[in-house]
Amino acid sequence: MTADIEIRRGVTRYRSRANVPCLRIHYTADPERDPQTPRGRAWYREAGNAIVGGYASSVWRQEQEIDWEATGGELVFPQLSIYKPQIRCAPFDVPETWRLFGSFDYGHRNPSAFYIHAIDYDRNPWTIWEYYEAGAGYKEQARAIRACPYFDRLSYLPVADPSLWGETQQTDNDVKSVAQLFFELSPEERVVFAKGKAGGDVTFAEKVNGDLWYVPTNPAPDWKFRPRWRIFPTCPKLIWELEKIRYQDWGATQQMTHNQREKIVDRDNHGFDSCKYFFTMFFFGPQRPENEKNAALKKSDPTAYEEWRRVEDMFKPKDEMHTLFGG
Repeated sequence: MTADIEIRRGVTRYRSRANVPCLRIHYTADPERDPQTPRGRAWYREAGNAIVGGYASSVWRQEQEIDWEATGGELVFPQLSIYKPQIRCAPFDVPETWRLFGSFDYGHRNPSAFYIHAIDYDRNPWTIWEYYEAGAGYKEQARAIRACPYFDRLSYLPVADPSLWGETQQTDNDVKSVAQLFFELSPEERVVFAKGKAGGDVTFAEKVNGDLWYVPTNPAPDWKFRPRWRIFPTCPKLIWELEKIRYQDWGATQQMTHNQREKIVDRDNHGFDSCKYFFTMFFFGPQRPENEKNAALKKSDPTAYEEWRRVEDMFKPKDEMHTLFGG
């Protein structure tokens, strides 16, 4: 199928594999059912309560969310089905003073996923550039990464899957790691990575849901979704993955001996893993209370506030990366 084209909220145009033009109409196209309207929110709550398993069930996913691949397992990020227009933002020229970071999940037969993330003056993350490719060798991947228009602006080494440092690659005279192979390329092609942290899938997902994409269980009538993590449409594979990724489903017997949400299904999660390495190394941590004087400035004069944030970040020690994120 060709790429989906969103015509308006809830209405998507695409072509089938047989090249037949199609329209997909989601319930959010109807203001009477759009959860972002008062009447739609009431319908959404009533309709979800009427289905066994609610919004996480495969019945709801198939019949209401038009997700024909829905089987068992709860979606990790169910809010994407409703709030994708707010999360997937229009691209813009990223200010030179924003700090940029790279993240990388390596694959050969499976896709490799490299992303550029930006941090704005309010410490909100933006994912702005994507390389997502399967079947490419490490030399081709290195060239693609170095060709990224943001590569020379990175504030730190790209953080990567720790398995990259395992000595698994047989050469003529030695066994080397993939990280070493990337390092031994010519200076024009070389990519040096920082080792990311292993594990943490559920921790990352819960922190996104509990902070960056927080949606209350029973939102107030005047509540509005305000995502802190936003993604450029130039990262379509990441959005595609995050819409599909699920928690592992437990059967009735397993539910008696296992806690819920213990594991995320290890499939189509290369972009998810790449982003996880960035967030778990650089972003998540204790949050510093906002200065009351600066909070007032932000409301009264946003332009002056941004200038203040820009100057503050310019004088932060570059070797103390945690200070950027409120640690």
